[in-house]
Amino acid sequence: MRCRLKARILRALRVMAAAVILLSLTSLPASGAPDPGAAGPSRSETDIAGGETVSLAEAPFAVQIAYDTAGTRVACTGSQISASWVITARHCDSASLHSVRLDTPSLGTGGVVRTIAARYPSPAGDVLLLKLSSPHSGIYAGLSRTFPAAGSVARVFGWGVETEGAGAMSAQLKAAAVEVSGHGADAFGGLSVRAQSRTGHPLAGDSGGPLMVGGKLVGVLSTSSVLPGGVPSSFTGFYNDHAAVSRHLGWITVVTGVGGD
Repeated sequence: MRCRLKARILRALRVMAAAVILLSLTSLPASGAPDPGAAGPSRSETDIAGGETVSLAEAPFAVQIAYDTAGTRVACTGSQISASWVITARHCDSASLHSVRLDTPSLGTGGVVRTIAARYPSPAGDVLLLKLSSPHSGIYAGLSRTFPAAGSVARVFGWGVETEGAGAMSAQLKAAAVEVSGHGADAFGGLSVRAQSRTGHPLAGDSGGPLMVGGKLVGVLSTSSVLPGGVPSSFTGFYNDHAAVSRHLGWITVVTGVGGD
């Protein structure tokens, strides 16, 4: 009798521990992550600090994730991977996520808007696939089959301001150089590509945005270090974790039909 009671207690403790772990994983968004249900990017929804403004030709696959049907309440970033599919971060998912804006470097204007027909969160980490309501031909981000080597030069893209909590996203697409430092964990405990910031640093509104190495999409921004007040003299003391595309590639191919290179 005493042994059976002890076994029941141990099982109960294991269930409680699992629940605590699950809650801790699902409530851990990117640093300063936007509330998708908030009234658009008027609050502290910042993107790349530092970096530089770039033309659409630098990242024609970059898309804006919007929390209205008009494509104006932008709060996350994504990448188009085929005519019908966009990839972004799972923590950007919300009942109010309704559309994406494609083919424009300008925030909330230009290009084309597509509403979301279906969404598929990855079971293995911070990745979300969005199926567009109708196809849109464009230049797509190629998916990497391999995890990038430490020391690889990489770039991140998004629509951003210069300081954390500044309260306004950049009117134009921005980019920054980062360097792959190794493995890490994303907001849901999945494998991440950890990168050290160089010329700039991605922040909350960049969530779901592309990490590019050698012209291939190797990661989806999940979390990043919180910057101190103001603009630091160097960004090299700050890191960011991107859900590893290679870890999710098999699942991505099953859902979308898009393979890797």
